[in-house]
Amino acid sequence: MNTHTVWLSCGALRAEMEELHRRGGIEGEILFLDSMLHMDPPLLEAKLIGALEQKSGSDGCLVLVYGDCSAKMLDLVRRFRVGRVNVINCAQLLVGRDRYRQLMREEAFLVLPEWALRWEHIMKKELGLNRDLAHDLMGENRGVLVYLDTGLIMVPEQQLEEFSSYTGLPWRVESVALDCMLAELLEARSKAGIWATDEGLA
Repeated sequence: MNTHTVWLSCGALRAEMEELHRRGGIEGEILFLDSMLHMDPPLLEAKLIGALEQKSGSDGCLVLVYGDCSAKMLDLVRRFRVGRVNVINCAQLLVGRDRYRQLMREEAFLVLPEWALRWEHIMKKELGLNRDLAHDLMGENRGVLVYLDTGLIMVPEQQLEEFSSYTGLPWRVESVALDCMLAELLEARSKAGIWATDEGLA
C-alpha cells in the first residue's frame, strides 16, 4: 500500500481493527466513532459527514468500515469518493456472507465483543426494553445468542449469562478468525485506491 489510508470505523470493531493493524494486515490511520451512534442514525450520519469532510482534503484514500448503518451510506461513498466494506453490518464483516446467512437461518442474535460488555445499557437505556419486553421481542424473532469470539478479549461469560437471562435466549460462543474481515477491508481499500488514482489524474 503506497497511498496513505484513513480507515473510518465503527468503535464496535476497535479491538479487531487495531489487531489487524498491529499484525501489518492493514496500514495507515484508524479513526473510530462510538458504536452507540447506531442508536441514532441521523446523528451517526452527521458524525460521519464531519469526519469525512475533515479528512477528504488530505492526500491518500478513505475507507468506511461500516455496513448499512445509515440510509444514506451509499450516498456518502459517492459524495466523498471513498471505499467501503461490502457488508450489511459488523457481524457479517467478521463471519463472512455464507456463515452470516447460516446464522440468520438459525435465528441467531449475533453479539460482538464490544457490545457484549454494553448489552445492559443498550437494552435498557437505548432500546427501553424491560425484562418482559425483551423476553417477548427476542423470543418472537430470535432463537439463540451467539457471541462472536475474535480471541482478543476473554469471553465475558458473566455478561452473557445476564444477557441470556434478560432475554430468555440460550447463548453459545462461536470462534471467529479475522480472515474474512481482512479480505473485505483490503477489497474496500482497493476501491478507495481507484478513487484516489482517478482524482490524481484529474
